[in-house]
Amino acid sequence: MMIFATKFVHVSIVLTIACGRYVTCADADLQQAFRITPNDIEAVQGDEVVLRCEIEHLAGRVQWTKDGFALGFSNEIVGYPRFSLNQNHSDGVYNLRITNTSYDDAALYQCQVGPAKHNHPIRAQAKLTVVATSKDFHGKYNRN
Repeated sequence: MMIFATKFVHVSIVLTIACGRYVTCADADLQQAFRITPNDIEAVQGDEVVLRCEIEHLAGRVQWTKDGFALGFSNEIVGYPRFSLNQNHSDGVYNLRITNTSYDDAALYQCQVGPAKHNHPIRAQAKLTVVATSKDFHGKYNRN
């Protein structure tokens, strides 16, 4: 019985070294892929918007871009105080949240997952359109 346990521990160590710390050998050939990709959204100015991005078998680092400009990897996005990244690494969730949307937020957004551990980079994009509220429209064109 003791010899069996020693072999099991030895095999376990070899598998950990060969397959990686968080990946089992059965999962080693699985590529990172999107579980949920962001959808195009039309928002009214002032709305809160969440662009969803969820990844299975995550290996690379995740970031969002706005019209090709990289927004970075942290929850707080420097220079964009109304933007935040709602992350849950263990579940592969990397949603981009925009509060109090303005016309300047209208853009093409892309969720990017970088290459890592035999995984190819993947990208998914969505267009955010911001429209005026009916109050804005009436205020601008109301002649009373």
